[in-house]
This record gives sequence, structure tokens and C-alpha cells, in this order.
Amino acid sequence: MTKILSQLARNTGLLPENLSAAIMTGDPPPLEEIVLHLVIAASDGCAVVLGAAESSKPERCVAHLGLAAAFLGALAVLGDAEKQCGVPIATLQGGER
Repeated sequence: MTKILSQLARNTGLLPENLSAAIMTGDPPPLEEIVLHLVIAASDGCAVVLGAAESSKPERCVAHLGLAAAFLGALAVLGDAEKQCGVPIATLQGGER
């Protein structure tokens, strides 16, 4: 998980600078806060594509798919997927979520 968070903080621009800095110093914020900002970034991207008059139908469809994936990923990561929509929760070796 540390490697994934490090790559997210370093290379994507999806997180605010204060969260990226906290991750890079080894003091990551709660996972809920990280997930919230990823969903916000997906929402922003979707809104930009849908609001652009020159965006094509396939681009709009991809924007919707990205937003749906962000929300489904957030549910899975935060452990609410099984309660909300019957999707099993992924677990790591040793039973960690």
C-alpha cells in the first residue's frame, strides 16, 4: 500500500499538495480522506468533459465510466461495497482489508 500511495502522491496530481506531502513524509492521512479527493478529482474531470461542447459522445461515455469506477472503487476501499451493493470486499493475505 505504501508504494501505491507514494506513486499517487508523486506522479498523478490528483491529490492536494498537503496530502501528497504528508504521504511523501511517511505520515499518510486517513484512507477516507485520500479516497474523497480521488472521487472529487474524478468528478471534476467528468464535469470538464461533459461541459465541453466539443467533446464527443465516446469521450462523454468514458468520463461517465471513470466517475462510476471512482465511486465503486471508493466503496470497495472503504469497505462499504458489500453493504451497499453486494460486492465482496477484497482482502489482502493475512486477512487485512
